[in-house]
Amino acid sequence: MKHSKVDRHPDVWENVLGEIEGKVGIRQYNLWFKNTRLISFSNKSVHIGVPNLFIQTKIREHFEPLIKDSINIVTKIKPSINFLVEDDITFEKSHNETTKGIKTKKSSNQSPVSTNNRQLLLENFVVGDCNRLAYAAALEISKPGPTAFNTLFIHGAIGVGKTHLLQGIFNRLMAEASTVRAVYMPAESWTNDFIYSLKGGKLESFRKKYRDIDTFLVDDVHFFSNKKGVQEELIHTFNTLNNLSKRIVFASDAHPRLMDQLKESLASRFMSGMIAKIGRPSHNTALQILQSKVAKTRKKLPGNVLEFISKKFNENVRSMESALTTVLAYANINKVKINLQLACDVLSELHPNEERNITMKDIEEAVIKHCNVSRENIHSVNKSRSVALCRQLCMYIAKKLTHASYQEIGQYFGNKRHTTAIFAINKVKEKIKNDVEFRYLAESLIRKIRD
Repeated sequence: MKHSKVDRHPDVWENVLGEIEGKVGIRQYNLWFKNTRLISFSNKSVHIGVPNLFIQTKIREHFEPLIKDSINIVTKIKPSINFLVEDDITFEKSHNETTKGIKTKKSSNQSPVSTNNRQLLLENFVVGDCNRLAYAAALEISKPGPTAFNTLFIHGAIGVGKTHLLQGIFNRLMAEASTVRAVYMPAESWTNDFIYSLKGGKLESFRKKYRDIDTFLVDDVHFFSNKKGVQEELIHTFNTLNNLSKRIVFASDAHPRLMDQLKESLASRFMSGMIAKIGRPSHNTALQILQSKVAKTRKKLPGNVLEFISKKFNENVRSMESALTTVLAYANINKVKINLQLACDVLSELHPNEERNITMKDIEEAVIKHCNVSRENIHSVNKSRSVALCRQLCMYIAKKLTHASYQEIGQYFGNKRHTTAIFAINKVKEKIKNDVEFRYLAESLIRKIRD
């Protein structure tokens, strides 16, 4: 392979990083590029080592054109770029050496087992107004002796804690009575086991396994929609357990009445006992959940960081946990202290837009301040290159950040027609596609306006 002359200059990557830092600024550089290194370099390809998958994904999705452009400036060549996670390189080599010549043997036992997480306990479930009823119902159905109801259906949006409650019930039952026969599993696993047993002529064994138990917990039962044969089998399993006063707990993303293509007879059984909904966590509940998660990690996070995450990601518990994990992982891997600015930067691509109403006046003020062009020029017939570009940029950002139509945008920025607005926005899109520096200017302005 013919190598580029840069092979003779070990500081090539430092020069490339210098170009990148000048374009993205020191803060973004320290976040995403500081711990990268050059693994190999040729005329055709460049291999760049990154410390973890999170940074690999971020750089690949948002900075690859910038890196290519910077490499071209330094080396005058345009190679392809590969981002390699350094830990993966080490793991892959070790794994290949360890498993070389070893053949794995497929287990003949295809029956699923309860896929419970022993750390999901009712004791560590954070209770708030959004989930108080569901939590109380979980406590009731998991207590020893007679209960007020033996069938419970919990529903709510994705990531609000349904699985935690189901597995908490399972874990409490298993901890308090060694003789209790309980099964917890996702609906998909139960379906797969049913199909496997049906095709293998083991249906009687399947039925005995699930009808000869004390507690039956099934998660994500909306998976049964449009599966008539599976629904029919579940009805018979339900009837057998219910007639024996066994405990049955289901969880779904939707109320039984709102589940598509669900047999009426199955829906009625889902609704035959206690029904409890889990809603979106309030701010106070979200903050308590985050504090609980942080306490388990034995890390210390500033209060304003937890406030930021709880406000930005409180649509469900799972998104808050993901945001918290992302910040903790980034700080741990890069050996940096967590503060509000770090959290904002690391989570900038994840958190939703500000709920405040962004106006075209907000956009105009930000653009003219950055471009040093007067408002009068933006609204005039001035077609000089600098003024026209600022006007076009205003229109492009207005289309991204407001609900205004092309006609409204055109009228606001100089009483232009809607076709002019469309043309201007397309021009900016084309320039963003071909001009790396301009793209980062546009993205920087959008972030400032949103903030």
